[in-house]
Amino acid sequence: MPRFTSLPPEYWDQLDWTGRGKVQASAIDGSLNVRVDALTSQTRKFKELIAAFFRTEFKRVRPKYGPFEVIIEIERTENSPVHDVDNVAKAILDALTGVVFHDDSQVQRLHVEKVLGERARVKVRARPIGELTHKDQADAA
Repeated sequence: MPRFTSLPPEYWDQLDWTGRGKVQASAIDGSLNVRVDALTSQTRKFKELIAAFFRTEFKRVRPKYGPFEVIIEIERTENSPVHDVDNVAKAILDALTGVVFHDDSQVQRLHVEKVLGERARVKVRARPIGELTHKDQADAA
């Protein structure tokens, strides 16, 4: 069974983010990375934020078929409201449906982690499993 580890902070820091509002994105090496400077388990709010962003600021992404791996990092402060990771993950997956993949049933690997950070935000990396490198597959084993 593959094991997952968090993405190191350097991964997120090296990305060239596009976007000026609450939602930003970066596409690199077949992965789509999304950063949402808001934290909620309300699917409708995430869908509205993400859909508006991809419709107006990051138009180059089209949904793909095939299996996906999704890593979600829920960053919260000590004073942030507490959200269940499963509810936040479902809201994010629903929001990415039609943007990254056609249906969230395409997600075959899902890693969700809640961490303390500087602000309440959600970071997501989604990538087709077929695009994983041999090194990535070895690291996951």
